[in-house]
Amino acid sequence: GWIGSISGMSSQQMAISEIGVTFPDETFGKQSRIGVPFVFLLRDILQNDASLGAAKKRITDSPRTCDLILGVGDGKIDDTEKEAPFNSVQYSHSVANFMDDKTLMPINDTWHRRIPNIVYHGMDWLCPGYSIVLQDQLEHFRGKLTPEIAVSSIVPIVQTGDLHAVLYDLTAMTMHVANARRTGAKGPAKAYDRTFTRLNMTEIFQTTPRLV
Repeated sequence: GWIGSISGMSSQQMAISEIGVTFPDETFGKQSRIGVPFVFLLRDILQNDASLGAAKKRITDSPRTCDLILGVGDGKIDDTEKEAPFNSVQYSHSVANFMDDKTLMPINDTWHRRIPNIVYHGMDWLCPGYSIVLQDQLEHFRGKLTPEIAVSSIVPIVQTGDLHAVLYDLTAMTMHVANARRTGAKGPAKAYDRTFTRLNMTEIFQTTPRLV
């Protein structure tokens, strides 16, 4: 077997996320079947990297494979620093393009505008249907976003995260997680419509692992 990551948070206040790209544009270039599987790359960021800079170097230097959008955040970066605390990454075999709120791509004045202090993507790269809903909700709640607002008024409205949905507060070291309904269970089927569990990650990382 093997263990990889598609979402997660580390004791170094680092977090990662990803979504596949089915509708790229020409800026993605080529894909490759030869390279580091992205789930291993994301796992290694959580396990080994203590800063956004270290994660960016790992992504840049690694032999990349398929078209993805990654998210990498560092909760230790504050407003006094020049570097943004979160980057979206246009990721393929050909490119590793790191984007903050000022360099976000693709640009579209209708469905993917740049919003100050917010980095976002919908369900794909060229994805007007989802992106415009996410854009509008983020603009509406800009400056007052909380995990609770995201759970009630962002994620289920956009309808993103049908199998797994996760929200990070890297400053407070909390994580909110929802998963799709298991077989035989009751309630909504999609993760974004289900109850989110709040995890105190400081307490979790202080827990001594038990050997089974």
